[in-house]
Amino acid sequence: MQQDIREFFKAEEELKTLPKNHRKDFLDKLNAQKDTKKVSYLWLKIAAVAIVALTVGFSLFYNQPTEEISPMIAQVEAVEDKYLKEINTEWENFIAIADDEVLITRFEKRLKALDDDYQIISEQFKNDSNNILVVEDLVENLQTRLQILKDIQEHIKILNQKNEQNEKSI
Repeated sequence: MQQDIREFFKAEEELKTLPKNHRKDFLDKLNAQKDTKKVSYLWLKIAAVAIVALTVGFSLFYNQPTEEISPMIAQVEAVEDKYLKEINTEWENFIAIADDEVLITRFEKRLKALDDDYQIISEQFKNDSNNILVVEDLVENLQTRLQILKDIQEHIKILNQKNEQNEKSI
């Protein structure tokens, strides 16, 4: 390693001249490396898309909502369906025999208020389906609506009978 530093730099100056085709060789090597990178990046992109697609597919397949309806919810829904059908039937019967628009509007508002209360109670039931008090409130609301309609119809029938008797006596 004992070398004169001046001789070292003289030898290096001789190496500073580049061969004639150095630039062309360099560009060829650079382009060849670019092509390899493009191909490898393409495969990486394809692999990434495949992995994401498989992950999403498996997560959708295995995370299917498997909500089991509890027996309590099923019973409440069955009771609800039964009462709502009866309420709709009674309301249609009421509209068919009622002559007074004021009476219809008054009871329509009353039933609408009960329906609004029912929607609030129904939300409470969704949040806490094991609370028996909420279930009782749901059923009571439906029973109240149905009973109102039946009472109205009974009252109309009585009024119609009285009107018929008055017409017969005249």
